[in-house]
Amino acid sequence: MDSEGLWRAALHDLNNLLAGIQGVLDLSDPDRPLDKRNRLRLEYTLEDGKRLISMARTLALGSLPDSGQVDWTEWKAGLEGRLAPVAELFQCPVLLVSQGAETAHWPTPLLQDWAAAFTRQILPWAAPGPLRVEAACSETAWSLTWLGDAPIPVALSQEPPAEEPRNLPTLWLRATGTHLGITFEATPKGIVARMGRN
Repeated sequence: MDSEGLWRAALHDLNNLLAGIQGVLDLSDPDRPLDKRNRLRLEYTLEDGKRLISMARTLALGSLPDSGQVDWTEWKAGLEGRLAPVAELFQCPVLLVSQGAETAHWPTPLLQDWAAAFTRQILPWAAPGPLRVEAACSETAWSLTWLGDAPIPVALSQEPPAEEPRNLPTLWLRATGTHLGITFEATPKGIVARMGRN
């Protein structure tokens, strides 16, 4: 990824961010406070903007947060917190369930951030949901399975088409997934992502 590609992706996504804020204001009654749904849309859009800036900074500087491990209960709560706003906005609940995940500690925060960003990419296919995500752990890997028939986003395929539009989330997902050693595949059950335990 070159700096021009990053700039183009950043400007494209920040333009969408401002359009989202403008859309909330355009759909609101100017003589009344924001209703609950529009307030939620505005809060999500602003949070999304902060995430985009963080992604751009990570890609530009190559700086990643320190990693650690926490038990399953804490890891699950952290991911659910990241997913709650987008699940509410799209009115598509996301259910994170353990398939033996509680037997190990889980890496944080990057795997949580990656899983949340990936879920956001496929959520439109799952709506109105609920979207079920199963977490499992073996001696060699942590794995997450997004149940259903959502396809792997084209921009995240092994060889994305040259004309595929780039945006910060997919650039960040690819870079962070490579850093973490995440592999994923489409299976009859759903999309499975695995991160090796070493």
